[in-house]
Amino acid sequence: MTKCFSATPRRPGVAATAALLAITSVLAAVAGASPDPAAMEPGGPVVSLRDGGGGATPPVVVGTGFTYQGQLKDGGSPANGVYDLQFQLYDAADAGTQIGVTVTVDDIAVADGRFTIELDFGAGAFGGGARWLAISVKPGASGAFTALTPRQKLTGAPYALTLPNVYTDESIDFVGVGRDFRISGNEVFGIRHNGLPNQYGGMYVETSDPDGWPFYGYATNGSFRAWTYLHAADPAIPEPESWQLYLSGVRLKVPATGGLRIGPASDYSLVIENTTGADGIRILDTGDDAIQIGSPPDVSNYGVYIPSPGVSTYGLWPNTASATGEWALYTVDNIQAGNVFAAAQTIVARVNGPDALQAGDVVAAAGVGDPVPGSTERLALVRLAGPDAPGIVGVVHSRMVWEIAPGKEAEGERSLQGVEGAARDGDYVALVVLGVADVRVERGQVVARGARVTAADTGGRVRALRTESLNGMPVAEGAQVVGIALEAAASGADTVPVFVTLK
Repeated sequence: MTKCFSATPRRPGVAATAALLAITSVLAAVAGASPDPAAMEPGGPVVSLRDGGGGATPPVVVGTGFTYQGQLKDGGSPANGVYDLQFQLYDAADAGTQIGVTVTVDDIAVADGRFTIELDFGAGAFGGGARWLAISVKPGASGAFTALTPRQKLTGAPYALTLPNVYTDESIDFVGVGRDFRISGNEVFGIRHNGLPNQYGGMYVETSDPDGWPFYGYATNGSFRAWTYLHAADPAIPEPESWQLYLSGVRLKVPATGGLRIGPASDYSLVIENTTGADGIRILDTGDDAIQIGSPPDVSNYGVYIPSPGVSTYGLWPNTASATGEWALYTVDNIQAGNVFAAAQTIVARVNGPDALQAGDVVAAAGVGDPVPGSTERLALVRLAGPDAPGIVGVVHSRMVWEIAPGKEAEGERSLQGVEGAARDGDYVALVVLGVADVRVERGQVVARGARVTAADTGGRVRALRTESLNGMPVAEGAQVVGIALEAAASGADTVPVFVTLK
């Protein structure tokens, strides 16, 4: 039996149209996808297709199949009966590579030589390159397939070829809108706006629902990795509309109300490196605070932290535009280093003697010792002041310890920290050298407000400076003055408030 087979596609422009349908299917999926970062699962984002806000159902995807009509002749005459047909798609007229799946259609009714079927070689079968259709036929349920030659070349119809500004090049896996060339060697899809200066050019990703989350995503090897999306306002939180970046969690937010929010992060929320300009961060034109760190109850351990070995010049260099210079640095809390408190100035010293020191003790010089670790400035050595220990240098404010700073356990950073309790030989102490201190007073001594005080016979305590009358004039003893009593010592009190001056 000799068979002559000729066929023409019923739908014009199979190749170009199928490529367009594949693109349309992708765009339809993007328009309806709604990734919810709060509902992430190991297999990927939860994706749902929603209606168009007004109750309209989503459009049905056209798919990748097309209708094919052919004519079968048996012995030179139009065939009649039932036949099995087999179709294969190739990228060459002879040999070449098969594209997509083999389509076998059994028991096709052929009348007067004519038949109509639907062929579907799968997504990506028509990528813009030339295609040839290989056809085999056999009488229904009998014998083997007979391959018909030559292969049928599928050509684009004029209407399909008029798709404006859409270019495909299957040989390099590239699709372009507005251009037929790549910007770089790895580009697979590109868009170009041919316009005038100062005009926008690009594309929009849209959701039909006004509260939808339009997104642009990134994936590798079939798995989602990251995406950026527009998050609708959420009155339940409340949270304004924002643009967000998702990478194993929301890492960046730009609210519609302005500003920038970074985090959460497991380490550093913001790292600025390799800047070629003078400043890493420059803050201009703020209504109030250039930087605000923390807001109750979310308060960090350290407002500003400069790890060792520190910066090469100044760790902090504040200036003010105030004509009076108030204040380059202002705080109502203690400042440790130089050490300046709101009511007093202190220095760090080290105990050198058999007697334990406690807050309020007057101390005398006992020598000079090694600096605090990491410093180059040597520290004063001190002991209880008394008749056998002259040379008063200050009043103990607190015992201090050199240990791991709170919250810096991982880095191992240490700092001097004030603690309760007595300081013993070798311990650090903070000494008030100027300003207000509660000083231990000699038991049974009367100290009036405004009286100058000096070291008492009991080690570490003070008494009022003694005066005598000489020729009717009061004359004070020549002992070293610790300071001036700010209040009278209450009966039985162990301390008296003194403005330390060390004269």
